[in-house]
Amino acid sequence: MRRNAIKRYVFFLFLMTTIILISLGLHGNIVTQQNSWTVTGDMLIRHTDEKIQKDPNLKIFNDRRITMIDACSSNETSYTAKNTEGTLRNHFVIDRKHKFIYCAMEKIGSTFWRRLFQIISGSSKKKSPFDIPPGAALGGHQETFKTLSFDDIHSVLSSSKKFIIVRDPYARLYSGYMDKLFSANLMFWESIGKFGVETFRDKPSNISKKCGHDLTFTEFIKYFIHSETHNKRRDGHFLPMYDHCRPCEIKYDIIAKMESMSKDTLSVLEILNMTELHDTLEKQFTEDTREDSFIDQTKILFGSFAKTKNCLSIYENQKRMWTKFKSRGLISKYAEFPFQESESESLTKEKYIKALKQAVKESKDNVKSKQYRNDYLHEAFMSVPKDVLKRLHVILRTDCLIFGYDCGSHLWVKNAFH
Repeated sequence: MRRNAIKRYVFFLFLMTTIILISLGLHGNIVTQQNSWTVTGDMLIRHTDEKIQKDPNLKIFNDRRITMIDACSSNETSYTAKNTEGTLRNHFVIDRKHKFIYCAMEKIGSTFWRRLFQIISGSSKKKSPFDIPPGAALGGHQETFKTLSFDDIHSVLSSSKKFIIVRDPYARLYSGYMDKLFSANLMFWESIGKFGVETFRDKPSNISKKCGHDLTFTEFIKYFIHSETHNKRRDGHFLPMYDHCRPCEIKYDIIAKMESMSKDTLSVLEILNMTELHDTLEKQFTEDTREDSFIDQTKILFGSFAKTKNCLSIYENQKRMWTKFKSRGLISKYAEFPFQESESESLTKEKYIKALKQAVKESKDNVKSKQYRNDYLHEAFMSVPKDVLKRLHVILRTDCLIFGYDCGSHLWVKNAFH
């Protein structure tokens, strides 16, 4: 056991040293031009002057990369990586054909992009990522760092375009709560809900201690702070982005953002010369994304009843999912749940999805979906005590700086420090 632990530790040191050396250019900068990119990942700094004037997409990616590099070299940015070597390896998905590496992170479009990556890499012959079931996102025989040797990891890192998708850290945390703790999820209720209720709630009820189904948002934030502070009970859906993908060691060439997901995805496909796939997605990106979510989440909802009915009624479960859709801006925040409690047990998936689509049709302000998301986000964080928000900001601040999010402009952050 001790010998295996030493081997794992030595490998981890080797991996991180290789990454750092590559990022510093100490392994030699190969400057071969490839689709206007250098394979070292330095294209966005060395070859941008003329191209940026002609291609605004390159300027956006260039600006984000410079922000990342500047933040990583700043005295204001420091972090301690806590993720294990094994977990780190699994995050990196490889496409050798296009010399393209994607570092996947939960709650930042990873289900969509892992499916898209299967098509990009050629492991799937589907025409659209929406043709691949969300449950198959981790399939497709995608190659990761997990099975690679030391030399192969070094070779792939030094000769590939490196891609990451990021998100406002506060929005990502809230999305994780709504997805894993607010809506029915027995696994997360067991592992986090029960712990959070028993640790951070005064006099919790017996059913709350038994189920962990009603963890409040403030209690969730306290759990998150505790998990990061003590390095215990951490979960990939919530832990900081820097600990997923090590941006200060791996200088990513392309940084997409969840806030501009459709535009950035199409830009990446242009860079990779995936014209047919680009044109397929461009036609109905927003509509297909909404439809995909309706079908997938409703399937999860109706599959959860038997497991969770002793903690949460079917009716409340259905209502929570409806609220979750509203919090994501997929339907209007004013769309009332259209079913009565007496209908809950006979309600079908098809009828539920039909009601969701009807809510979209009846909404007279679909363009306000972003505002709806922001309203829910604002309300959630404004409910958190100021002292808790201050501690939270200390943890999230590094991600804010590295990925160019002005987190200090959030009203709840301002209020916490004034």
